[in-house]
Amino acid sequence: MNMTSSTHQERTATAQREADLHQVKLVRIDQVNEWVRVLRLQIPPAKDVKFLPGQWLDVHLPHVRQAGGFTITSTPKDAQHTADRHGYLELAIQKSPNNPPAAWLWKSENDILGSDVHVRVGGNFVWPPPGLDPKRIETVTFIAGGVGIKYTSPIDHLANRCT
Repeated sequence: MNMTSSTHQERTATAQREADLHQVKLVRIDQVNEWVRVLRLQIPPAKDVKFLPGQWLDVHLPHVRQAGGFTITSTPKDAQHTADRHGYLELAIQKSPNNPPAAWLWKSENDILGSDVHVRVGGNFVWPPPGLDPKRIETVTFIAGGVGIKYTSPIDHLANRCT
């Protein structure tokens, strides 16, 4: 049996990806518990990063050969710049010492906060699904696994559209 796990890039090789690679800055780290932290990536002024709820980011980190793949937990609205704040992306990262990108993102805050990283939007699982009119949906059920935060972006997006 082959015990070698595949990389994010290998698992998602046929998935849709945008061509643009965006430079963002790691500006905030919130420790959710001993196994999960939420990272905020600030989008530079006059730059846009567009995505749909449910998509992920290829995250290219300094001195790490392989890109990591992490689900975007913020909403598309959060990525928009306002008069009060810069747009941002948030990712929930599970502690995983054997995954080089996750291990880098779990370094000491002093070592990584303020770092520039590069991201690319990808993923085919989006909300709302293509061809579906969200106004015609009466009930939605989400089932979460892993870190359990994958669906916060679609759920927050739904809440924002209903208020």
